[in-house]
Amino acid sequence: MTPRSVTFERWLYFGLVVSTTTTASARFWSILRVDGFSWLKLALFALFAVLVFWIAASFWISALGAYLRWRKPSGAGLPVPEEPENGWSSPSRTAIVVPIHNEDVGALYARLEAICDSLEDARATSLFDLFILSDSTTPDHWILEELAWQRLRERVSLPLYYRHRMDNSGRKSGNIRDFCENWGAAYDYMVVLDADSLMTGQTLARLVALMDANPRAALIQVPPALVGRHSLFARMQQFASSVYGPACWEGLAFLQGPDSNYWGHNAIIRVAPFMQHCGLPALPGRAPLGGEILSHDFVEAALLRRAGWSVWMAPQLGGSFEEPPPTLLQYLKRDRRWCEGNLQHMRLIFARGFRMPNRVHLAFGVMSYLAAPLWLALLIVAGFETFRERRFAPVAYNGIYPVLASPISHQLEFAVLVLIATLLLFGPKFLGLLELWRDPERLRAHGGRLSTLSSVLLESLYSTLLAPIVMLSHASFVLSILTGHSTVWGAQQRSERRVPLLENIRTFLPHTMAAIAGLAAADHFIPACIWWIVPLAAGPLLSIPLALLASSAGAGRLARRWQLFLIPAETGNVPIVRALGERMREHQQIRWPADPVKTVLRDPVARALHLGLLRDSQEAPLARQPGWMSFLADEAALSQHPLREGQ
Repeated sequence: MTPRSVTFERWLYFGLVVSTTTTASARFWSILRVDGFSWLKLALFALFAVLVFWIAASFWISALGAYLRWRKPSGAGLPVPEEPENGWSSPSRTAIVVPIHNEDVGALYARLEAICDSLEDARATSLFDLFILSDSTTPDHWILEELAWQRLRERVSLPLYYRHRMDNSGRKSGNIRDFCENWGAAYDYMVVLDADSLMTGQTLARLVALMDANPRAALIQVPPALVGRHSLFARMQQFASSVYGPACWEGLAFLQGPDSNYWGHNAIIRVAPFMQHCGLPALPGRAPLGGEILSHDFVEAALLRRAGWSVWMAPQLGGSFEEPPPTLLQYLKRDRRWCEGNLQHMRLIFARGFRMPNRVHLAFGVMSYLAAPLWLALLIVAGFETFRERRFAPVAYNGIYPVLASPISHQLEFAVLVLIATLLLFGPKFLGLLELWRDPERLRAHGGRLSTLSSVLLESLYSTLLAPIVMLSHASFVLSILTGHSTVWGAQQRSERRVPLLENIRTFLPHTMAAIAGLAAADHFIPACIWWIVPLAAGPLLSIPLALLASSAGAGRLARRWQLFLIPAETGNVPIVRALGERMREHQQIRWPADPVKTVLRDPVARALHLGLLRDSQEAPLARQPGWMSFLADEAALSQHPLREGQ
């Protein structure tokens, strides 16, 4: 597929979005213009048009993807290479790089072992080296990572390297830059994984084959499916990803062609052009909108396209997974970090040399967070306009004589607009469901017709309650960032635990108070509209119990027992996910040192391992140092070690 071959489809898509926006906006304007014009009405109309355009853009991507899958599944993007009879081979060298930061060591190394085993099953271990790139800032994490790395080396056949970075500048992008500067010249490609990523050996090998077959491809992104969590909140996310996601990815891949985006992980990258073109400058000014570019992935894709390289999405490959946030609270904390990074992109949308699709990617990333304050502004302006109209007496004048005016009802027009909005918002869910029902194998893996229908209805109800909660949260994030408040990009909380009641109350009490205040104001000033307000306020009003229920693993297990929110990783044959479960159970049985620092200081074997890795990382590239364990501990080196401080 060439850039020119998707031009017609892009214009068709743009025409559908504009037509939908124009139709809905024209209906809305026919309501507003009846009683004359005002600045409030013009503001209301502008907000409405922008937001309808936003939801129409999402709807038509999924609709296009569902149509493509209906005709011929996985018809977009690069062709999938078949496995050779004699196993995978390649003239290229590929590094699998895993940047980590204060992660749970047992869970991390269980995933890495599952990936290594899958590569062995695919007969593709000769294609890869695996690098663990640690930015961990606590001594305990640092030492446990080294001990786990040594244990994993003894269990897998894949070349496995570990590097701990003393200088954590640049966060994840700085970690990748450090790898490229020290070891990038030794590799043709690198596959970037997050700490919670999981990819099958077949998918990894096919990515290498695709890069070999497409010498102008600089990056190929494989959309990850969500798996591995058991709380009710996570199970609904996993189900939504599995049922609604394929049509969305298919539509995106078809429309984007070689102008696709990068999401920072579960992708293969050609190292040379990445090193040449993807150095990230610091933005002028101070954080949060200046300084380091936090959401680097969109920008790196744009830089590669500016240099003439192609960037592809390959949803047809499959075999790519990651874990969702386990609770609503963790979901919102992650969104706070992403919001700050995406809002920085406002300063890059019009950067010199960027291609139009990349400008659209950046704009959509910004809009995904600006939409929240715009929705909130729409509600507030609509409330003010409704109250303003109530203040005028329902009379007209024939000369000097007052005549009762006949009120004009807008209930039907509003009902039509609500129907249009409902179709745009929920249409992708039911298109995904219908597409799923056409595939008997996928349908069985999701539990059958009744199970999937019930799950879609319940997930839609929950997402309806969740939407205003997220709207209020995102609006507060945007306000906080625009007023100069930055956030700390620390380690993510990946473990499943029930969020304490007080933490839930502290986080979601403002949402509850906002809902109460909104209902009270509506009842006092615009009582006729109170029944339009109640559904919007229900989610924030119930946000505390909803968050508690959603974070419960017990509620998730109950949903599974009732055959709700099932995904193929639970019911189908996904060997790598099953293998990961086995490795997780094994790693949970390992008795790691309670005090890793003391273990290094007192255990000669652990000390020799640690000092050897420390010296290697300071003196030479890891990939060129075969004798890591040849170093002996000496008291002089130990006395100067960073861990010694404070002991």
